[in-house]
Amino acid sequence: MTALRIFVKRGAIWRFHRLSRDARELPVSVEWDRRSHDRRGAITPVPDEHRKEDRRGAPASTWDTAEFVVVEASDVPQPTRTDSRQK
Repeated sequence: MTALRIFVKRGAIWRFHRLSRDARELPVSVEWDRRSHDRRGAITPVPDEHRKEDRRGAPASTWDTAEFVVVEASDVPQPTRTDSRQK
């Protein structure tokens, strides 16, 4: 069975608690969306050599209607930690 991750929109407290409760016995992790704002909009214009098209698609329909999205765990890049200490 594939492990899934459910990301819940910020502020959707009831939805987060309900999904957490209902998924307790399933191979699913329920997590808050950590983004604080949409980073798509550029404040300053970019040079011509940058991509002209946005490669990201529209958000899943559940993102706006149900305040969450389900993804396979393997589809989500894991955060990397960098060791800032000098060796």
